[in-house]
Amino acid sequence: MASYVPRRLLLAGLAVVVFLAAFWSLLPESSIPAKATEEWWHPINDSTNTSHSLHNQPVPELPLRKRHNVAVASTFVHHFDVYMALVWTLELVLQPKYDGENSDGPIHVFAPPFGFGFQSVVDRLQLYHGVRGLPEALVPHIVGQPGDGGIDMVVLGTCEIDLPHWHAELLAAWDARDDTHKFKLVCIVHNVKDTSWQRLIPEWSSRSALRLLPIADHVAKSFRKDFSNKADSIDPAVYTTGYEHIPVDVHVPLLDIPDLPTKPANRALSKAIIQGTFQSDAVIITASSATLSPPYMDPQAWGYQALEGGSSFVPNHRATDAPFELLLVGAGSLDIPEELAYLVSIHRDLDYEDFYALIAGADVVVPAFADFGYFEDQASSTVHLAMELDMPLLVTQRTREAYGYIDDDRAVITRPAAMHEVHALRALRTGNASAFLNSDPTGTGHPMSTSPLLAEAVRSMIEEGWYATKKSFYAFKKDVWQSNRDVVERLLRDL
Repeated sequence: MASYVPRRLLLAGLAVVVFLAAFWSLLPESSIPAKATEEWWHPINDSTNTSHSLHNQPVPELPLRKRHNVAVASTFVHHFDVYMALVWTLELVLQPKYDGENSDGPIHVFAPPFGFGFQSVVDRLQLYHGVRGLPEALVPHIVGQPGDGGIDMVVLGTCEIDLPHWHAELLAAWDARDDTHKFKLVCIVHNVKDTSWQRLIPEWSSRSALRLLPIADHVAKSFRKDFSNKADSIDPAVYTTGYEHIPVDVHVPLLDIPDLPTKPANRALSKAIIQGTFQSDAVIITASSATLSPPYMDPQAWGYQALEGGSSFVPNHRATDAPFELLLVGAGSLDIPEELAYLVSIHRDLDYEDFYALIAGADVVVPAFADFGYFEDQASSTVHLAMELDMPLLVTQRTREAYGYIDDDRAVITRPAAMHEVHALRALRTGNASAFLNSDPTGTGHPMSTSPLLAEAVRSMIEEGWYATKKSFYAFKKDVWQSNRDVVERLLRDL
C-alpha cells in the first residue's frame, strides 16, 4: 500500500529545490508600474453569505431520496479535512434547519480525534452538530439497527486504508440485511495508483453497492478509464463484476473560512507560498557568488540590496514595495542557501488555525508538484486549500484542465508552461516580462520573444493581473459549493 502524509502536506521537496535554484538565474530589473486601487468586498457584508442560503433551491425533476441516514467513518489519522468537508455538505442537505442542539441526527461520524487542532475549525465553522464516535463503534452501530431508520449509506474517508480494515465486517452486515435495507458504500479515494485495496472492489461492485468519490476531476477520470478497461476484459471473473456501473463523482473539500484578511489591491506581489514536505537530502543546493551577482540576478527587482561582499541578500527597506518572500509551509527540513536567508522561510507542523492565517496572509500559492502524478492519478490538497483561503494559484493550462473546478479565471493565474514560476512571479511583481522574453535558455540565438504565441500568453498573464476581489472569489466558491450539493443529492438518490 502506498504511504500517506497529511493532506496538508505535498511531496514536493525536489520541486521546491528546483524552484529555489531558479532564483539564482534571474535577469535584469524592469520598471514597476502603478497598480490601480480597488475597493475590496468581504463576504461577511453580503446577505447571501450564509452556507445554508446557498443550498435552498430545490433540485427539479429528481427521484426521491433513497438514503436518509449516513455514517462517515475512518480509521486514518489524516484526511479529516477532506471527509469533514463532505459531512458539512451532507448536513446542509439533510439537516438544513439545525435546531441548536447536538442530537442523534441523520449523519454519524466515527473517527479518531482530529490532529493539528482541526477540532477547533470544526467547532468554529460549525461543520457538524452531531455526536462523533470512535472508529470501533461503526460496525456495532450499523448492525444494531438493520431495518427502518438504520444507516443506509456508509462513507469511508480514506478508502485505500479504511476498506481493508472494515471490508469483511461491512460486507457481512450488508449481506445480513434484507433487500429493502441494503446500504450504499461510498469510497472517498485519493490515489489511483494505490491498488492494494482495489482487489476488494468486485465484491461490492457485483452487488451494485459501491460508488467512488475522489476530490478532483483528473482522479475521477483516471478511475473511470481504469474501470472501463476492466469492463472490457476477456476474463469472466473481471467483466462480470460490474465495473462499468460504478458511479464516480467529485466532491471538492472546500470549506467556508470566515474572516479572511482584507488587503489593498494596489500592492506589489510580495509573498508566495509553496506547501509541502521538504527533504534536505533530496538535492544539495550549491551556488557561487558569480551566479548570484549582476547581470545574472538583479536583487532590486525583488526588493533586496546587492550582496556587495555580504553573505545574504538583505531587504531594501527604502524601496517602494515590500521585499519578496517565499514561504515554504509543511514539514521536514531543507537547507536554504545563506544568500537567500532573508527571502526564504520554512514553517513546519502548524495547527490549522495558524496554518490558515499564514497562508491567507500571502499573495499567491505556487503548487510545486513533485511529479506528473498530480495531474493524472492523485489530487493535491494545495489546490483546494488555496481556494478556501482566497489565494490565487499560479498554474499552467494543464493544471486548470486536470483539476477541473479551478478552470476558472476567478481563481487562478495562468502562466505559459515555458515560463518558469520564478519568471512568472517576477513579471507579475514588476508588471514587465522583458527579462524573460529577452532570455535565450537554449543558447541558439533565438530569445523567447521570437515565439508570437508565447509572447501573447505572457502579455495576457500580466494584463489579467494576479489578484482577484473577494467578491469574485466568493462567487467562484459558491459555484463549487453548489456543485458539491448537487453531488450529494446524487449520492442520496442513487443517481
